[in-house]
Amino acid sequence: MRPRRNPIPDLQTMNKPISRLDLQSSKLGRQAALATWKAALPQYEISLGTDLDDFWMDLSAWLLRKVVFTHGQTSPTRLERHADRLSDGYDNFIFVHFMKGRWQGEADGKPFTLNEGEVILLDGSRPFHGLATASSYAMVNVPRAVLIELAPSLPLLHGRVLHSASGWLLADHLAALSRALPLMHQGEAERMANATLTLMAACVGNLTDKAQGDMGSLIPAVRLRVERHVERNLTSPDLTPQTLCRDLQIPRSTLYRAFSAFGGISAYIQSRRLDAARAILFHPEDRRSVEEISRHLGFGNATSFARSFQRRFGCTPREARQNGSTFVASSQVLFERWQSVLRANA
Repeated sequence: MRPRRNPIPDLQTMNKPISRLDLQSSKLGRQAALATWKAALPQYEISLGTDLDDFWMDLSAWLLRKVVFTHGQTSPTRLERHADRLSDGYDNFIFVHFMKGRWQGEADGKPFTLNEGEVILLDGSRPFHGLATASSYAMVNVPRAVLIELAPSLPLLHGRVLHSASGWLLADHLAALSRALPLMHQGEAERMANATLTLMAACVGNLTDKAQGDMGSLIPAVRLRVERHVERNLTSPDLTPQTLCRDLQIPRSTLYRAFSAFGGISAYIQSRRLDAARAILFHPEDRRSVEEISRHLGFGNATSFARSFQRRFGCTPREARQNGSTFVASSQVLFERWQSVLRANA
């Protein structure tokens, strides 16, 4: 007879402090703080909206199991996610709440303006750029799989400012969380993280297909339809540009235009399959061979799969499995990369 599992949580674990990082220009110096910030966020291009002599920053980040929460204050700054960096596998949604200041930019070529007190939602797998005034903000990195699990039918999210009652509620919640997190222990913080994710899912659930039309273009809606179809059919050997046009009744020219920022639709399909392969390799209980994973995800053979994987992630599939992670694989890995960069530059 098997022993019964103890339902009582590990109180020592639940009451330990939250993993936290701090980056302050007043302690590191302006130049070192800026260099550290750039090194910790290689998926972005960061530049100053002012001279280095006027640059200042004070950032704190917390790891809350599934997400990374950041609260910061910075001088004017430009943040860009270039199309040529999309192949790095960074696949997070980013909720940004400006408590003070203003942010203006473009997401997928569409302008956005984020005013004080508002929340914007950005898709890290797509290009964007923005120039912020001196600001105070809260930012939450949410892995795509985490948000999709809570909101399976995601509407078009990239560059959306959450102008709704639930959006204002989320803004107030993120501002309050930035004040309360320094006082929380791990168990309490993780419960609040789950509540935050539930609130986020409620917010995006209010974005209807009709509202998507406000983006002013057919292309984003086409891309969303295709992305959903690709995710449902990643393992199908028949997933090709031709079958997408046929099954979704999309003109070939429209399909290719919708995915031009990703190097074309074929490149997009391959990148999503490589992301899925990486997730399998990192799963502690999935021991399928590289050849089995290659067949499962529709690659021609294990050799071509390994070459494509190494071009995308800088290591072979076997090396990835042995190392167990890349910096974009999960919130924990992202946070650990930040830790290593901060230690190296302290």
